[in-house]
Amino acid sequence: MDSNMNENEQQQMKCVTVSRKQFLKMAVAMGFTVVGSSALAGCGSKAQEAPAPSEEKPKVEPAAQAPAEEKASGFAGTTVIDAKGNEFVIPDKIERIAITCNGGTTHEVVIFGGADKIVAEPSMKKFPQLLKMYPQLKDVTNAGSFDDLNIEAMISVEPDIALVGITSDKGNAQIADLGIPTYTMYIGRAKIDTLLQEFLNVGKIMENEKKAEDLVAHWDRVLGDLKKTAESIPADKRKKVYYIGTADITKANRGEWSKEWIDAIGADFAVPADNMKGDVSVELAASWDPDVIVVQGGHELDPLLNNEAIQDMKAIKEKQVYSVPIAGFWWDRPSPEATLGFLWLAQTVYPDYFGDIDLKQESKDFFKEFYNYELSDEDYESFFS
Repeated sequence: MDSNMNENEQQQMKCVTVSRKQFLKMAVAMGFTVVGSSALAGCGSKAQEAPAPSEEKPKVEPAAQAPAEEKASGFAGTTVIDAKGNEFVIPDKIERIAITCNGGTTHEVVIFGGADKIVAEPSMKKFPQLLKMYPQLKDVTNAGSFDDLNIEAMISVEPDIALVGITSDKGNAQIADLGIPTYTMYIGRAKIDTLLQEFLNVGKIMENEKKAEDLVAHWDRVLGDLKKTAESIPADKRKKVYYIGTADITKANRGEWSKEWIDAIGADFAVPADNMKGDVSVELAASWDPDVIVVQGGHELDPLLNNEAIQDMKAIKEKQVYSVPIAGFWWDRPSPEATLGFLWLAQTVYPDYFGDIDLKQESKDFFKEFYNYELSDEDYESFFS
């Protein structure tokens, strides 16, 4: 060892020979379920410990330095702010990524070139188009999701980082306790502006800032075009849209994203501002008398259309009830391809104003540019089945 090094530097050089992957392997062999990052830090007397689960926002610490012979990320050491407001320092080397949330997280990673780096994620069986484009995801380990985790499985895949959801503090803290750097995603809590910033952050983490900037530019174009047309809709022609989670009139979707989705096409959000939490009664929903009802994708509409209690509702009488398409992801939820959902909603609610939208071509262009996939007519038609 270099005689010019002081004692502390020599000690750090000894510690770095035990990598995170080696530590996680040892943890599996010893049957650990949750371990502290102080063990990963090893022999350094000044090692930083990962935060214990608590109501406090977990402070994510930088990853241990990679051995000199490993290629470091071009953004190594760069700090980005996650959905919890925590600083995330991009590690030197990211080759293995664990995901414990949906909400379009996998879609961001694959668009930014990381499909082969995903080593753990919740099941993607609900999204056959995604699996068709990225068949390597079919065999990825499912280490659980949100607060329902399989820690042994998480340890076994040796992730360099974990992308986790904003709603699962308990599970996120368990992962941080393993010494795995965690970046918190907005998932369904996103708004348009926070989602676009997340694209830029994850683009840096994935070393593909250019693709992230292209994605944001795509969003700016689509939303800008929609805004121009929406502003031309006369006040007396605006339609009231009621957005529900299942084919049950009481299951109102009332988050920030839901309202922004409907506002963007020049429609009125059916739910009044003072009724933004919890289920509603049939009578209350009927009193809003929406022009259009939109149901999250994957739900049959017959239970709604045949509900005797709401047959006098305008949208039911005029059969203006629609199920949102499912493509690579649900088109009504935050994800990179959600612009296609904005276009679909605009054309569905206002065919006279947005009739010139070529949704099939917009879809093919998006899939080509961002998924690097030639979308067939058959693929496209499957989104609406």
